[in-house]
Formats: sequence, C-alpha cells, structure tokens
Amino acid sequence: MSTICVTGIWHQGTVLTGCFAELGHSVRGVSDGKILDNLKRGIPPVHEPSLPEILRRNLESGRLTYTKSFSEAIQGAEFVFISTDTPVDVNDDSDLSSVFALAESIGPHIDQDAVLCVTAQVPIGTSAALAEAVRLKSGHRSCNVAYVPEFLRLGSAVDSFRSADRFAIGCDDPTTAQRVGALFEPLGRPLVYTDVRSAEMAKHASNAFLAMSISFINEIADLAELLGADALEVARILKLDKRIGSHAFLSPGLGYAGGTLGRDVRVLQHFGSASGAATSLLDAVRVQNLRRGQLPARRLSGLLDGLAKRRIGILGLTYKPGTSTMRRAISLEVVKELVDQGASVAAFDPLADLSEVSQLPPMRIGADPYDVAKGCDAIVLITEWDGIDKVDWQRIRSLMAGDVLLDTRNILDATRIVDAGLKYYGIGRQSSWPQTSEVSV
Repeated sequence: MSTICVTGIWHQGTVLTGCFAELGHSVRGVSDGKILDNLKRGIPPVHEPSLPEILRRNLESGRLTYTKSFSEAIQGAEFVFISTDTPVDVNDDSDLSSVFALAESIGPHIDQDAVLCVTAQVPIGTSAALAEAVRLKSGHRSCNVAYVPEFLRLGSAVDSFRSADRFAIGCDDPTTAQRVGALFEPLGRPLVYTDVRSAEMAKHASNAFLAMSISFINEIADLAELLGADALEVARILKLDKRIGSHAFLSPGLGYAGGTLGRDVRVLQHFGSASGAATSLLDAVRVQNLRRGQLPARRLSGLLDGLAKRRIGILGLTYKPGTSTMRRAISLEVVKELVDQGASVAAFDPLADLSEVSQLPPMRIGADPYDVAKGCDAIVLITEWDGIDKVDWQRIRSLMAGDVLLDTRNILDATRIVDAGLKYYGIGRQSSWPQTSEVSV
C-alpha cells in the first residue's frame, strides 16, 4: 500500500481521499477552516451518497487523516495529488491561481521520487507548468508528473470512481506511469496509458462532446415542440442505434450548467482563437446552451400572459440531483430571469447549500414543496431529489392560484400530474402526452 497526499480538498479531493483510503492506502488530505473541521468529523463539503460513511470508517481506522499542514501531509508521501475543483468565472473561464498556489505550497515539502498527480480540471499544458512550479520551489532537478483526468459525477461520485469506464494515466515516463496505474489497478477498471498532453486533451474532448450532445438534443427538443413530436421518443429511438448508445447524453432540458462541461468548451475555444483554428461547432454549442437558462421564463410568459406580478414556485435548486452544491447551478439563472421579468419566486430544495452562493437572486426559501406552492401561478421543477415521487400533487394544486407545472427534467409522471388537476408541460414534448414507458428490445 502507498502513502498518498491529496491537496485542494473540496468535492473531488474528498472523494479521492475516501476512496483511496478504502482501498487500503494511507491517505492525508490538506484543507483548512470549516471544511477541515468537518472533514475530521467525517462530513464532506458537498453532499455525496455513501461518502460520509466511507470517511468516518477510514478516519476511525487511522488510514485517513486531514490536516492544514502541507509539511505534515506531504512528508514521506509517494504520490501528491492536486485535486482542487478549479474555479470558473461567469463566462466559464478557468481561474488557475488557486491551482498554482497549491503547487507552490507543495514544492518545499515533496520528495525527489514522489509523483505529482494532477487531477484538477486544467487547460492542456498546465500539468507541465505545475510540475515546473513544484520543481522550482523544491530545489530538485526534476518533478515526476502525471495527469489523471477525473470523470466523477456529482451525486454518484463514489460509484463513478469505483466503476469508472476507464482511468487515463497521462505520463511521459513509462515507469512513473506504471506506479500511478498501480493505485487504480485494484478497482479492475480499464487503464489507458498515454502522454500528458493527450490525457489533458482527452478531458477537454470528453466534456466538449457531452456538451455538444446536450445542446444537440435541446435543439431537437425545440423543433419537436413546434412540429408536434415528442423529444423523449426521439431520444429513445436514437439510443437504440449502436453507433450512439444507450448512455448517450440525450435528455432534453435546461442544458449543461457552467463549471464542468462549460469550462472545457471555453478552454478549446481559447486555444482555437490563439492558434487561428476555427471552433465553429463549439461556438454554436455555447451559444445554444447560453439560451437555455431563459427557457422557463419564456415558456411561462407565454402560458401566463406575461410574468409581471406572477408568483412562481421552484422545486430543486442544486447543480445536479443527489448533491448539495449550488456552484454555477442553472437554477440561479432561471430565478434571475423570472425576477427580471417581474415575477416573485419561492423555492425549495432539501439538499441545497445556499451558503456557497455569495449573492442569491431575490427569492423566498420555502420549508417544503407545499409551502412553496402557496398562491403560485406556476410551479417549475428544476432539480429532482430522492423522494420527489412522494409529493402530493393534489395538495400542491389545492394550494396554488394557478394550474401550470413545468417539468424541465421530464421525470414526473405526467398522467398523475394531470389527474391532480394541473396542466403538465415538459421540455420538447406535447403537454397532453403522458410519460412514455420503457420497452424491451
């Protein structure tokens, strides 16, 4: 078993510390402030199913420790990870200052033979620059570096680590690559060995492709509504094509939120602009996606004959189902657009960590879905949560002033909604059609 240090603890770093410790490694995480205090008690900074139990079990065993001291955490470590969740601005452009700050803090304490493992989402070429920053601070002649792109999914990150489709090990030195690969071998997942830059580009390409898929199906959904087709039926048929696949990102909705997919689209756009290479497809993806946050307001304005003085209830605020994070959640764009058009908004989410947002758009936070529904002209589902299928829609309708429900996730039982006296509207669907059932093929 190896000694591993993980720096830049937030969502990704916490998952890695817990999962590596669960594999039997000795793991030390570096953090500070309230996050550190909570981590020492087994409380992750972002809600993630099964992660608290993993943290507590390994803290009790002694395999996992957290500290604010880089010196204490790095001493004797064979692998030092930079696993920060790289911040992005409102344009999805990466801010690498915190990433390089970690490298400079690591440098004075890292051993000559230790491997710097970069899993943070960074532009191509950054891993080499981080290795050089570490080398300069360490005084060593070189710094072994590997880039291991993370493909963790918020809300199911532990499962997506344990059952990863693949682990790409980007390293220009074969011996170092094998050392890093050995950390992941016990999981029994495919290991792909490649050079650093190809691994970095693979991360960009993967997220950009997913972003393109989302924008594609949303454009199809817009056309489907106008032409009387059901975008969910269209997606179901597409997924039966082996060239596309059953797990394709083809769910009509509000598009991808910024921070993950958007970051890599922007990285590739910037590289294209700097080198004179056209990125016409990615440009179109970004333009199409930027309009999605305005869709609920556009739809409701038409259904309610304007939004001035209308009361709108929002169900679900988080970035994704199953997580607590609000960073760059599309719900914030939706609420802002509704308020800008004169509506008042009440919202509920059982998991949302509202403290992550420095300035929330004007809205009342309800105690539960029924509190939110009081006097509303319309309800909008943005993010589902575990147990939403138990909501009493007849009670919701009795509390509302209006009867409109907009399901931006297409996950509710439309027949049940209509039977409760509400008018159901999905994305890319005829409002009177019920949810289609799965068929065996």
